[in-house]
Amino acid sequence: LHYAAIMKQQLCTRLVGAGWVIGFTLSSYHLVLLSKLTFCGPNKIQHFFCDNSPLFKLSCSDASLLWKADSILISFVVLGSLCLILVSYMCIFHCILHMPSTSGRKKAFATCSSHLTALAIVYGSCIVLYAQPTEEVSLETNRIVALLNTV
Repeated sequence: LHYAAIMKQQLCTRLVGAGWVIGFTLSSYHLVLLSKLTFCGPNKIQHFFCDNSPLFKLSCSDASLLWKADSILISFVVLGSLCLILVSYMCIFHCILHMPSTSGRKKAFATCSSHLTALAIVYGSCIVLYAQPTEEVSLETNRIVALLNTV
């Protein structure tokens, strides 16, 4: 509600810069670990895109460190951003509940419900796909969840 007062050019630049630095750092670490894998079997991934789980399954070397690092990094990114979004939605709900107009509250809740549905689909599928700390991942289930996430 106070976006214009809070979001100045300098803050926007810092937020974008922080996003780029954190993303590059996390991706670089992951790529270094991924580059150490060896592949000796089939070179076809039974998936819609080159995702981590099928790639780890193709590797002949031990990918347990990558499974763990991947789960920790993804959990940090996904669950961290989810917590920030949920906190902001709690603030939004607080403002909605204090609206004087009943019809205004209904419109606001209708808008929020569609946003929360999309949020549940995206974050739910991301958590199912990427926040699993074990190597016992069903690639068939992952393919279906990835399709849902993509659609």
